[in-house]
Amino acid sequence: MAQDLSEDITDKASEDSVQNAFQDPAPSAFKYTLGLKIRMEDIHQTTQSTKLRPVVGLRYGKWRLGIGDGEEWLRFNSFRKEPSLSYQLIEKRKIDLGLSMRVYNLNSGEGFDAFESGRKTLRSRLLSNLRINRRWTAGIELTHDLLNRGDSSTVSVGISYAWPLSNHSELSLNTGVTWAPSDHWRTAAGSHRAGIERLTTRIGSVGSGLSYKHSLSQQWAWFGILGINKDVGEVAKLSGPNSHVSGQVGFLYFGR
Repeated sequence: MAQDLSEDITDKASEDSVQNAFQDPAPSAFKYTLGLKIRMEDIHQTTQSTKLRPVVGLRYGKWRLGIGDGEEWLRFNSFRKEPSLSYQLIEKRKIDLGLSMRVYNLNSGEGFDAFESGRKTLRSRLLSNLRINRRWTAGIELTHDLLNRGDSSTVSVGISYAWPLSNHSELSLNTGVTWAPSDHWRTAAGSHRAGIERLTTRIGSVGSGLSYKHSLSQQWAWFGILGINKDVGEVAKLSGPNSHVSGQVGFLYFGR
């Protein structure tokens, strides 16, 4: 991900235009986001599936549910952004720190989805994003299984790079690694896979993503995301698939 970090006036004007597309001159306490997305799972495998899902986001003061509003959506090229109920402990121009909880599906490895069955737990998360400069953002994520159902704890670190393409569009790249105890890797792998008894506490997953954001107006936007997660180390030696490719395409409406 070597990139040219030179920052000229043209790039700054482009990024400022994208950021300003959603800024509210008179911010209100309550904001919301509505939308639809098509989610594609296991794209490179025979088990691939396509699902249509709603997108709902709420913002009230420092409380967030999912994507709070358009300004937040573009403010950070966030590492590990996911739908959850969160409280922003710190929210400044160059750094944010949030504490969140979400229902986590232990069978699918995904967040809460009312349309999917499976064994679930309640997962807490502490997430911080630091904006290094106009292009680069670093992040760290700590999670813990509050109900002690096998998900244990994880530590993830990552970095992302934002590249404005026009006054209304942006392409971003991100990558990160996850460290976790053996209990987490056994649960994530599934009890049916041979060799889980040899898993130990270590880095077991590397992920990368590519996302595109485009603002159609102050209220409307669309996006596309492609993500790849690959097992490494002992986790990668287990039987079965060792990588997961997913994608999303969606439209959003930001209410004020």
